[in-house]
Amino acid sequence: MRDQNIEAGRLQVRTGAEPPDPAEAGSTAARAAELRTALDGIRTIRHLTNSGPDPAAHPAAWERGRLLHTVSLLLEAEGIVPSAIGADGEPVRTGYRTSEGERPGQVLVRWVGPRGSGARYQEQEHLRRCQDVLRDWGFEALTVRGPGRRHHVEVEAGGDGKAAQGPGGGG
Repeated sequence: MRDQNIEAGRLQVRTGAEPPDPAEAGSTAARAAELRTALDGIRTIRHLTNSGPDPAAHPAAWERGRLLHTVSLLLEAEGIVPSAIGADGEPVRTGYRTSEGERPGQVLVRWVGPRGSGARYQEQEHLRRCQDVLRDWGFEALTVRGPGRRHHVEVEAGGDGKAAQGPGGGG
């Protein structure tokens, strides 16, 4: 499995498989500003590299090459909290966790939390929000029931560039 600790420039992208950052509690405004800047960068890349009547409506080649990075960034930037793991590798915070999918060009989004947190019972609602965010940004996102009757979202960049709405509607 690929290293989950992804960094783009200086922005640390959170997949939900990192330990909690003790500094993050006091720096939410700074983090939000970094994420807004990153979203602006994605919009700019789309306008400069995509063609068609609405170049911002579908992922650019740059995003396709960094799909795990992009999906994780979009979810957090839209206000969805990433999970975090403890020293034992178990979740210590409820939130999304992104990982490479089984196929190239696929990312999985799961909703996880500490034992007893009720994350299992919240997953459909939260995954629906994740799915909506990703579709708004032009990604194909399908909710699937996997092993143990747990749900996850399978995300792909797609090839037709269709988007439900313009990017960043909730940004």
